[in-house]
Amino acid sequence: MKRSLLFYAFLAIVAVSLASVGLAGLITRTEASSAFDSYLQTLPLGMGAGMGAGRHVMMGGAEQTFLGSVDKGILIGALVAVALAAIVALAIAYYLTRPLKRLTAAARTVADGDLTHRVDPAGPLEVRRLGDAFNEMAGSLAESEELRRRLVADVAHELRTPLTSLRAQAEGIAEGVLAPDPARLASLADDTRQLSRLVDDLQELSAADAGNLSYRMEPTDIAEVARAEAARAGARAREGVEVVCDCAVPLPVTGDDGRLAQVLRNVLDNALRHTDAGTITVRCAIEGARALVEVTDTGEGIPRADLPYVFERFYRADAARARDTGGSGIGLAVSRRIVEDHGGEVFARNGVTGGAVVGFFVPLARDAR
Repeated sequence: MKRSLLFYAFLAIVAVSLASVGLAGLITRTEASSAFDSYLQTLPLGMGAGMGAGRHVMMGGAEQTFLGSVDKGILIGALVAVALAAIVALAIAYYLTRPLKRLTAAARTVADGDLTHRVDPAGPLEVRRLGDAFNEMAGSLAESEELRRRLVADVAHELRTPLTSLRAQAEGIAEGVLAPDPARLASLADDTRQLSRLVDDLQELSAADAGNLSYRMEPTDIAEVARAEAARAGARAREGVEVVCDCAVPLPVTGDDGRLAQVLRNVLDNALRHTDAGTITVRCAIEGARALVEVTDTGEGIPRADLPYVFERFYRADAARARDTGGSGIGLAVSRRIVEDHGGEVFARNGVTGGAVVGFFVPLARDAR
């Protein structure tokens, strides 16, 4: 039969108290009897009726009365101790179980969908830590739910734009309002490619979340990869934006150069979208046993509130950005997974003089440490 913590705490405290009083009484009774035996042995023969030497002599009435009082005192003490133990046990059990009951009620509330519910941590240190952990869990669930809603809304938005264009043009052609000339067909092809890119992005994100991205791990120089991607980014940069590469130091790592190039391409694309004029700098360095690659731009920077979410899927600091200018919000999420699969970590912060600094660390090859 299942019992509550209150029952077990009460039973344990009462049992310990009863055992302690019983043991103390037994020791007291034994010592008292032994002391009286020793006392009787010291008495001269003939003193008092029925008294003599040895353990088997009959004690006098006064001695028997005293020992009876001792037994009675022990019994009363045991009863009082048990009563006090019961009261203390109830108080302690209530103190322990009350915050746990609140946590149970809060867990049911969160399970019912109220992810804003929190508890006020109280009780012993361990229970307060449990309350803090519960609040952290609820906060994480609320954040995940918000990201899920945003993901669904963003996917719907990303799909709606090209689908609406495709539908409008196809219906116009079917009704004879629009001519199926080369320009119109090219527009339809562009919308189709946009849908295809989004589906590919979603498929790659799904593979990344499931840990199913494929890698070909081999010795590579990530500085060389950075130089190549910086050159490609420079060719795509708008007028007034210069891409500079500071990667003269070799960075030997063990990894998939294609995947690492994908990470740099995503970071550089993000920098190009957010830099209207100025310089984008790719820097490579060795920090301890890790290779550092970071991209610094002179754009508007990242709002402080958005910094923790830069690498979340479908997250865009400016929700008003269209896909053409703001990306799908998938690239950096996949990049984080690639870097973590290489044993590294990503980071994003604002520069001291403005702009954003986005990059990653990966472990150097063992023979280069």
